[in-house]
Amino acid sequence: MFLGLWLILPAAMAMRGPHHPRDNHVHYKPKHDGTKLTQDANLLHDTTHIQEDLGDTISEDNIRKMTPDELEFHYFKLHDFDNNTKLDGLEILQAIRHTLEHEEHKIKGVMPVGEGSDFPADEFHHYIDLIDQVLAEDDTDHDGYLSYVEYVVGRQRDNYKKQAKVTSNK
Repeated sequence: MFLGLWLILPAAMAMRGPHHPRDNHVHYKPKHDGTKLTQDANLLHDTTHIQEDLGDTISEDNIRKMTPDELEFHYFKLHDFDNNTKLDGLEILQAIRHTLEHEEHKIKGVMPVGEGSDFPADEFHHYIDLIDQVLAEDDTDHDGYLSYVEYVVGRQRDNYKKQAKVTSNK
């Protein structure tokens, strides 16, 4: 599914918008605990990341007042780089890369991607698997993109399944 990613990855990795300053702040890093990206509230509600991407468009105070749904909408929209109201695998990867870039900066004092280095191979494959999982489960029209509607429906479905499982275990 992601064969094309290998061909365009270098260009995608070099992307760097004005919302990626080179200071030392912390973003949430997706864990290797089996959590689906679209169910990872810590990732989707990372107000530092969203504030950075929004810049001066919305005040930090207003971002802190946003509901989880509003934060998720902005997270989705801010990573739709081609403004087609859908996320493709590269846009999702770029969103993850942003969090990793700051984690690497914090640990090593350098920016890992876009300056000559890549994801570590095991991390890269892990994130590709996570992205493939989201597209396989939530891209209901199978066009290779995750629309906002597909994202919302997928989150609701997964939340319902999670609640049903908890209820059945009682």
